[in-house]
Amino acid sequence: MSNQQTCHAWEKGLSDADAEMAHRLQSLKRDPSSALVARVRSIPVSPQRQSWRIPRWIWSAAAPVALLAVLVAASPPLLAAVASLQETIGNVYLTITDRSPDTSDATIVEPELMSLQAARTAVPFDFGIPSQVPDDWVMDEQVKVTDLGGGPFVEIRWANSDEPKTWIEFSARSALQDDGSPSGRRLVGADSFREIEINGQPAVIVRGAWDHDSREWAWPEVITLIWTVDDVEYTLSTSDSEGSEARLVAIAESTR
Repeated sequence: MSNQQTCHAWEKGLSDADAEMAHRLQSLKRDPSSALVARVRSIPVSPQRQSWRIPRWIWSAAAPVALLAVLVAASPPLLAAVASLQETIGNVYLTITDRSPDTSDATIVEPELMSLQAARTAVPFDFGIPSQVPDDWVMDEQVKVTDLGGGPFVEIRWANSDEPKTWIEFSARSALQDDGSPSGRRLVGADSFREIEINGQPAVIVRGAWDHDSREWAWPEVITLIWTVDDVEYTLSTSDSEGSEARLVAIAESTR
């Protein structure tokens, strides 16, 4: 249909004023010149970034994984159901997922503050502490003892006045329950961990931590070392800096 025929078709259903306006607008319509077409076609088109989309059915299947990861230590049937998400390195038990549980309505348990000597008697296991922390790192006068329902654990923190944004945190907990089964699993993100050795025994280095708001694995500047000695599980965490991983290994190997 030509431009003139199209205009006549519009005019049949329009008032005189609208028909006149439509006629004028239609008369202005014309094809672009060959020069303009050539100019547009010469503009380089950037390759479109390929988007990675997860099918909806995978998300719906993965939704309960985070909750299952929390319950898995206490329930053998659930453990079997998510066996493909489990990893054991030495005596360190990990659960791998891409999303953490929703803890927005969790009860906040305040730790008890006490001296290191008092903490040794407050927990039902013997634990060591590092003996080779660098001189410029100062241990807090009080340590924390917390029980979230799976048995108490001890937390100790060192700070460095010369590096106010860095810190070292140490924790110790029983690695086994009374019946000899693991006391729990560490919930970590995919591809966030690798195996190393502490005093010739398998240990785990984890990079990153869970973000509370997004429930996704984030904070790549945080490094955590996990290892076990005599049925006690230890962790050392620090913010990333030059040589921080080697420093954690040296501190861990001095734990007595």
